[in-house]
Amino acid sequence: MAGYFDLTGKAAVVTGGASGIGAAIAQRLRGAGASVLIADLADATGQARDWGCDFRRTDVSIESEIAALLDEAVTRYGKLDILVSNAAIANVHPMSEADATRADRYFQVNALSALVGMREAAKRMGEGGSIISTASLSGIRGTPGWGEYAMSKAAVVAATQTAALEFGPRGIRVNAVCPGGVRTPLAVAVNGEALDKVMKILSPLGRIGRPEEIAAMVHFLASDDASYVTGQAYLVDGGWGIGTTLATVELALAAEN
Repeated sequence: MAGYFDLTGKAAVVTGGASGIGAAIAQRLRGAGASVLIADLADATGQARDWGCDFRRTDVSIESEIAALLDEAVTRYGKLDILVSNAAIANVHPMSEADATRADRYFQVNALSALVGMREAAKRMGEGGSIISTASLSGIRGTPGWGEYAMSKAAVVAATQTAALEFGPRGIRVNAVCPGGVRTPLAVAVNGEALDKVMKILSPLGRIGRPEEIAAMVHFLASDDASYVTGQAYLVDGGWGIGTTLATVELALAAEN
C-alpha cells in the first residue's frame, strides 16, 4: 500500500522553481514520486538535474510561454496532474508612492500568470488534477508597504475560488497557499535581516517560516489525500494572521514606559 500523500505516477509543473519556496516545492513533490518540470526565468538546469527534475526557462508574464511549458510537461510525461503557480515578484512601496506601471507588472507576473495557468492546466488535466497557486497573507489582510503586491495576491485568491467552482464538476481541484514571513532569497533581498526580527514578534511561534514548511502544505494539496479540498486559501504563516501576539503587546507596553 502506498504511503500517505504519495505522488508516484503524477506529473507536475512548478513555476518559480529555481529557488526559495518553489525549489522546496519541486524537491518535495519529486521526493514523493512525481515527475517534476521546473520553470523559471533563471537557469536552473543543473539544479533540476541534481534534484531529479526537468527544467524549462519560462517567462510566466507571456501567455504563450505558459501554454508551451504545460505542453512540454504533457509531451515529457504523457499527462499533467499538478500545476503549482509559484513565480512572483515583490518589493516594498507605500501606498503614497503607488505606481500604475509598476502595479501592472506585479499583476502580470503574480496574478495573470496564475490565472492563465489555471486556464491552460485545466485544458490538459483530467479528473483528479490539482492546481495550486502561491498567494500571500498580504492578499488576505492589509500589510503596510505591500499595496501593489497585495493587490496581485488578492487577485490570486479570487481566481482560485472562481476556478474551483468552474472546474470542480470535472474533478479538478484548485487551491492556494498564503505564506506569511518566510526566509527566501527574495524575502532577504527585499527586507534584509529585519524579517527575522519582525517575525519573532508577529508570529505566535516566535520565528520566521521555512520554504519547506510551505512545500509541505502544497504537497498535501497536490495529493489524492486532499481529494475533497478545493477553493481554499490556506494561511501558512506561523499564526501571524490570526491576531495580536503577546510579544507585540509587551513591546507596545514597554514603549509606553
